[in-house]
Amino acid sequence: IKIIVTSGGDKYPSEWWKTLAMLVYAILAFLVTSIGVVIVNNWVPAKELAPPLPDLFFRYIGHYDWAFKICELNAWILFMLWTIQWLFLRHKSIVGRRYLFILGTLCVYRSLTMIVTVLPIPGNHLNCEPKASGDYMALLKQSLKLRSGGRMLANGSRTLCSDYVYSGHAATMILTYLFIQTYSPRKFWLYQWACCFLCVTGVLLILLAHNHYTLDVIVAYFVTTRLFWMYHTLANNKTLKTHSAQNPQSQVWWFGIFQFCEENVMGTLPQSFSWPIS
Repeated sequence: IKIIVTSGGDKYPSEWWKTLAMLVYAILAFLVTSIGVVIVNNWVPAKELAPPLPDLFFRYIGHYDWAFKICELNAWILFMLWTIQWLFLRHKSIVGRRYLFILGTLCVYRSLTMIVTVLPIPGNHLNCEPKASGDYMALLKQSLKLRSGGRMLANGSRTLCSDYVYSGHAATMILTYLFIQTYSPRKFWLYQWACCFLCVTGVLLILLAHNHYTLDVIVAYFVTTRLFWMYHTLANNKTLKTHSAQNPQSQVWWFGIFQFCEENVMGTLPQSFSWPIS
């Protein structure tokens, strides 16, 4: 690996202000999702009235209380590894805003899917928060307070029963692994396989905890991977960065945001590294 101290040059301008804009976008998307979680929690039917839906995984695999704790540990380890790797990337500003945009867009999609179809809780072990009341600011405060300790607290206390389609934990772990794998050299295959193991086991632990239906995890995989691959296909091809009849992907609703982020990035980013402060 070559450690380069010089600046990125005009071909890959940092444009940190754009990265800051994507940070704001991701935070706003998370806030919208957080409000949606509390609202939908009011709509979830009581487990006495609507038992968990049949699930093929749950039919053959029992519930394990400890599984979700390890899942969250896996997620934190993955995120910390990615953060350290990101700090040493030469073009960390460009990669950072890509990560923030995709993460924020996944939150936007989740806020829609969880509201349009409300599923019964996936397991009788879940104790849902009481229905909330008040204006949207009160709902937001309650959501942030409850989610600050994780979706399901380690002591098995109450949780928000609403954000099932699709799994946010699965989507975040899959997205983080994709960035780790894409922006690290092939010679780091052992590191990549270790991160893949953390991701796959983390997703399986969600199912072992019966905190999400299998459908939630499958949808999370397809939405996350397709969004990641589509964005990077557009970013790596100059001809796909403009609206045209020959580019159907330019019709996607977020194409304008994509152009804002990538208009000055010329070609595929090289896998080069630099010191965090240089």
